[in-house]
Amino acid sequence: MNKILTVIALFFSLSILSAQTQKVDLTQSPGIFETTNLALASGTYQFNIINDGVDHEVGFVLVPKGKYDASNHIKTAYVQAPVAQGKSSLTSEVSLAAGEYEYFCPLNPTPKYSLTVHDKVETVRLKQTPGAFTKKNVTLKAGTAYQFEITNQGVDHEVGFVLVPKGQYEMSDHIPAAYVTSPVATGTNSLSKVLTLEAGEYEYFCPLNPTPKYSLKVTK
Repeated sequence: MNKILTVIALFFSLSILSAQTQKVDLTQSPGIFETTNLALASGTYQFNIINDGVDHEVGFVLVPKGKYDASNHIKTAYVQAPVAQGKSSLTSEVSLAAGEYEYFCPLNPTPKYSLTVHDKVETVRLKQTPGAFTKKNVTLKAGTAYQFEITNQGVDHEVGFVLVPKGQYEMSDHIPAAYVTSPVATGTNSLSKVLTLEAGEYEYFCPLNPTPKYSLKVTK
């Protein structure tokens, strides 16, 4: 009986650990990462490095901002195997405290990209019903880290979320970090990436529902 209880406890411990570890996909193409800056909440992550079109093996280096010597590399952020074209590889689990970091690949090679880790991230919850968001206007503070949680409440197909500077509706004006990480089916929700916004006027809407455009103000 004691052995059975030990196995059960170990199973639940591993399940909790897995749930707390989040995966971040980062795709490399020749000379670049497709994600050119990144924001996360403090916590434990695995980075999934994808080689899309680089004709040799690539890797991944994560360092505190400005510290590029090999001695400063965060060793748990190395990929577990070199990443050949068309393949992917996970890093080990990486525990990140609040602060400024940079990531790059010296084998590609790529520029150095910013990764900001925030100690506190606030969730902005927005529900969609057929043809509308239930919350018509939102006010946020500049410099605070946010995630948008989009809930599909009764729309009979998948929905999404678009955030733009006020009056700028072209796809090139979309704020990509505000996209949900997966389409939102009826009765489910999905989070955006972590982002901070400068003071100003914005609008949010869903072209898949579709909804009107709603005001989002960011104050200093």
